[in-house]
Amino acid sequence: MSIKTQKINKMMKEMFKLQNHLNNQTNGEQWVDGVTKEGRQINWKRCIYMEGSELLDSFVWKHWKSIDNPDDIENAKVELVDIWHFIMSDLITRYHNEFSIDEIAEIARMRYEDNLEDDSWKEKTLIELSEAIIKNAINGEEVTKEFFNMIKAMPDFTFEDVYKLYIGKNCLNQFRQDNGYKDGSYIKLWNGKEDNVHMQQIMEENSDIGFDLLYGKLGARYKEVLGM
Repeated sequence: MSIKTQKINKMMKEMFKLQNHLNNQTNGEQWVDGVTKEGRQINWKRCIYMEGSELLDSFVWKHWKSIDNPDDIENAKVELVDIWHFIMSDLITRYHNEFSIDEIAEIARMRYEDNLEDDSWKEKTLIELSEAIIKNAINGEEVTKEFFNMIKAMPDFTFEDVYKLYIGKNCLNQFRQDNGYKDGSYIKLWNGKEDNVHMQQIMEENSDIGFDLLYGKLGARYKEVLGM
């Protein structure tokens, strides 16, 4: 296994473990069977295509409106990472009876490796690639190929960037859950800026930051907001 492959493998395993943990905490461990601890149905494919519509709206597609505006590439990257949360959740649900979390992460890595040879994305626009994700999700199909194609087509975006953004968003989601997000006691505005802005600032200031260190720095800033 090459150094590059080892790096991708490590990132995949970390993200799948974090996603599994977050889903366990927010929905209960029976989420893998398609239901929350409150008894509500979970439909990850619906989550994917609804987020896919937000991804699509990052691009200028309305022929009657804002035709001179540039595509919002940075927002598209964030939307892609949101979709990745749901893709991982869907893969865990699909394979949890047969494989461990590490093994499911390995399946995702192999999907990624296989996709490196696929150049079909070059013939499509970002809008068409977004629609491919939405279409497959609506049809109940796996969307890993379409997702990885979208990453390759995005300017200045790599799987390593997906990993960094995912770690940031997952850590913030975990921090919110631990500090009263569900019962409404959590404060989202920190000194006039949303918590996700602070998260991004911390990550920009610390290029190699990991989950634990980021969580600690979020906690330190939040204490300032609470006056502690």
